[in-house]
Amino acid sequence: MNAWAITGSVVGLGIAGLDPLGALMVMPAVMAGVRRHVVMLFFTTAAFFTIATGVLLGESVQYVVSWLENLTVPVSVRLAVQIVTAAGLGWWAIYRWIHRKDPKQEKKSKTVLVGPMAMSLAGTFWGVSAVTDPSFLALAAIDSRIGNLLVSVALYLGWFVVSQAPLCAVVLALAAGRDSAPVRRSLALASV
Repeated sequence: MNAWAITGSVVGLGIAGLDPLGALMVMPAVMAGVRRHVVMLFFTTAAFFTIATGVLLGESVQYVVSWLENLTVPVSVRLAVQIVTAAGLGWWAIYRWIHRKDPKQEKKSKTVLVGPMAMSLAGTFWGVSAVTDPSFLALAAIDSRIGNLLVSVALYLGWFVVSQAPLCAVVLALAAGRDSAPVRRSLALASV
């Protein structure tokens, strides 16, 4: 593939994977008064783990595909795995039903502010969860043919910026400051 085809693929797959949930996850934290550096920590860890997951997936996809093509699992083993899984889920459901809480005895929950550790953990899970996005998997398939680490990082960074454009906009506005001109204009437009 040439550079223009790869760039077009990254932009197209980023648009296909456009995800406003990252911004919707950060906004309540901002409204609750979470410090700017904590939100930046979430954004940084989400970007880092998205790129790291993509690079690892892109490098390993060809090996996994060849392994799966040569894999032969006997029917009895598949059946045993399904029975054990069904039994485990059934046991868990029964356990949860027996140990359910009485809704009348609920205590008031305390308001917990989100700290740096929680936001970095959320960013980590947010980055790794990109594996569930079909456009991310398509990018991993493209990346598996490239074989250059720097290009792979650039591909996933571009995909992250495009697909997480609402999150990037919130983080850029927050980085500019609450009293900056872009934030004031956005608030003025929102209040109209």
